[in-house]
Amino acid sequence: MNISSSTPSIANRSTLDKNIKTFVLPDKCFEKRVACTWRCGNKFTIYPRSQTTSKTPVDCSGDKILNISQEILLFTPILRKLVNESNGTYLLLQKAAEAAKTSDNQVEFLKLSRQYRSIIRVCIENLQEAAEKETDGVEKNSLLSHITIFYSIECIWHLCEILYVDNIPGDIVLPFLLEWVRFHFPCHEQVAAQLLEACERGSEDHPEYWDTVIGMVVQGRVDVARALLKLHSASESNEFKLVDNSLRNMPVYSVYNGISTGEFTITWKHWQAECRSKLSSRTLVSQPKLELIIRLIIGEYSAFESVREMYSSWFDLVGGWVMYTAPWSRRRELGAAAAACAAMRAPAPAPRRRLETTVRALLDGDLHQVIHEIQQISDNGWFATHLTDMLYHCGKLKILDMHQTNVTTRLRDSLILEYGCLLMEHKSLWSVGLSYLASCPPEGLRRAELMLERVPLHSNAKAMRVLAEAKKYGLLGVAQCVCRGMGARRLSGGGAGAALGWALRARCGVLSARAADGVLRAYAGGAPLPARDLLLSAGPELLRADRLLFLGKYCDFHRLYKTREFKKAAKLLVSLLTSKIAPDYFWETLLLDTLPLLESDEAVFSSSDTFEIMLCLELRTKEFVGEKADLLRLALARNLARTCLEDVEDE
Repeated sequence: MNISSSTPSIANRSTLDKNIKTFVLPDKCFEKRVACTWRCGNKFTIYPRSQTTSKTPVDCSGDKILNISQEILLFTPILRKLVNESNGTYLLLQKAAEAAKTSDNQVEFLKLSRQYRSIIRVCIENLQEAAEKETDGVEKNSLLSHITIFYSIECIWHLCEILYVDNIPGDIVLPFLLEWVRFHFPCHEQVAAQLLEACERGSEDHPEYWDTVIGMVVQGRVDVARALLKLHSASESNEFKLVDNSLRNMPVYSVYNGISTGEFTITWKHWQAECRSKLSSRTLVSQPKLELIIRLIIGEYSAFESVREMYSSWFDLVGGWVMYTAPWSRRRELGAAAAACAAMRAPAPAPRRRLETTVRALLDGDLHQVIHEIQQISDNGWFATHLTDMLYHCGKLKILDMHQTNVTTRLRDSLILEYGCLLMEHKSLWSVGLSYLASCPPEGLRRAELMLERVPLHSNAKAMRVLAEAKKYGLLGVAQCVCRGMGARRLSGGGAGAALGWALRARCGVLSARAADGVLRAYAGGAPLPARDLLLSAGPELLRADRLLFLGKYCDFHRLYKTREFKKAAKLLVSLLTSKIAPDYFWETLLLDTLPLLESDEAVFSSSDTFEIMLCLELRTKEFVGEKADLLRLALARNLARTCLEDVEDE
């Protein structure tokens, strides 16, 4: 059976066919008449259908149901920290974007972009530590593939930050481009450090000496290259001094040096002419490595082509190419440099092709292509979502609005909604996903409402958390649905007290009446009276159902009795007896509650109250009989005699 991760369009079908996976279904039950149904998220279930028309039915006594879902990289335990920490940065970015509507907040955007990169870097370090400790070969290969993915993510984000987030003075990008190359492609860095630390003459005997010197030149690290050349045993020769002098006198462009681009260009061309004259004089013919260095620093294309094989990608060359051909280049001029360096490349290994394509698109300024490429990275949309959101708030995606209406906002929202829905499927990351959905109203809130209702509620703590999140984002319908569901579940399980609490939160009259009835029946059967404090503070909520109102008043009676306010308690008890909201099964309990008040030292029931209680007792003679009824009649007679005497004395 062929199963694709998504439904391809006709134009993309040939490309996506390569990603289709084949699953071999076990057991004979799956040989014929297989059915499939979608579940929530990206899951679906395969099951065998009944074969009523088959003459030779297959034995399906061991029928199985297969649940198939996409492997979610972000759900692995080691990457959950990335999800949670990046969520905090994402929420801070939304607040910064709100503040940016009234004032420039570009510095804060840069700070948050670097915070994202720091989170990615920590993730890579954690993956590396786990890979070093892992002994299982399959699991170790999985961790190494994760490292490759997030290394590419951090590399692309850093370059994007330089080109589109940071405010570079004068838009002179060369120093930052060189920094990016040195940080992500530290070719020969370790060997150079070892040679400089040893500081020994005759270092050319090291097998990687000349590769390291040329590598430093290619990466624009002229000072390091000069220091390494001085460790050569022939460093005092004319050839070495000639090259060192050329490197030392190389003009460096800066917006702070007080000269214009035109003046610097004249100085630069004069320096290059001197270097070419040294090269044409053939004074370096005896030292081909030194000659290669001169050819590199004058920006000779064939020289860069000759060293291309020393590096895994053309990224290592692009910084030096810009430095030695057009050090005054602005961001919009980097596309030509990328094209020149990319033309030198050998076929890149498959894992690096997407990285190369994305970096090339970044240097060309084609953000549409950049977003398309990063969406293909198998990190389940984390990178595309957060980088697009960053570029959107920095105002760099407006280029996409040239021919269509509101493309930028719809692109950003669609990525966030998809990512939020993905997180909502996880048992512990659903609240993180909810924050993403809530940041894209109104569509996000509608999706949040639908998905939050489907979060499984295995405990009271989980239900309370879902309830709190629903109220936080104003999803009152979900809050009521959760409360009603939990109340019904607790009521069916015999927990009338817990059900009553959920019913009051749900503000549901029907459920409140059922729960109150369950509480009263349980109390009449000898169970303690639950949720007293909740009922005493319910206030107007008691009016939602007569049975709930009766229960609330009955709890108030117990409070008055406990605080020894007997007269108020007696008056309330009589009102409960004479009201028509008391359930039939509770009459005996109400009548017996009068006994301790009737036997008190001071009369708390008046003669009229006593007559009311007697009337209620006589109306219930069929249900209320026996010794308890006789004791109550005796107590009523005594109280009536006592109150009558008091009435006579008062007259």
